[in-house]
Amino acid sequence: MSEYHYVFLHPGDSHRQLVEDVGAVCGVELTPSADEFVDYSANLGRTAVELEFTHDYEEDHGIPFERYDSLLAVRDFDSNLERQAATALQIFERLAALDRYDLALVRDLQELLASSTRTSRHSTFGDAP
Repeated sequence: MSEYHYVFLHPGDSHRQLVEDVGAVCGVELTPSADEFVDYSANLGRTAVELEFTHDYEEDHGIPFERYDSLLAVRDFDSNLERQAATALQIFERLAALDRYDLALVRDLQELLASSTRTSRHSTFGDAP
């Protein structure tokens, strides 16, 4: 069974800026995706990132998904969950440092690992509310 890490982002309404920022923090150029649900994607070597400008997730497991416009899925080609988690955390931290987005780092849509708000520049790790 696959397990992914996700970075939920708000605001994601400036798609051009979002694509540029995600590409910059990942160190690659994202390209438009032919996938029906994925807008842009990139190969990071052993990991893929897939950016969706919209999603239909609602609050679940106490995580308010509906507060976030967009999401970035991080998946490891070899199902190496440690590498996948490390890559997702690195992307999350780099996006947080831009101070343009409210963010939530989530494991498998079930566990909130970290959150960050752009106004307070404060991050919460572990058992985030």
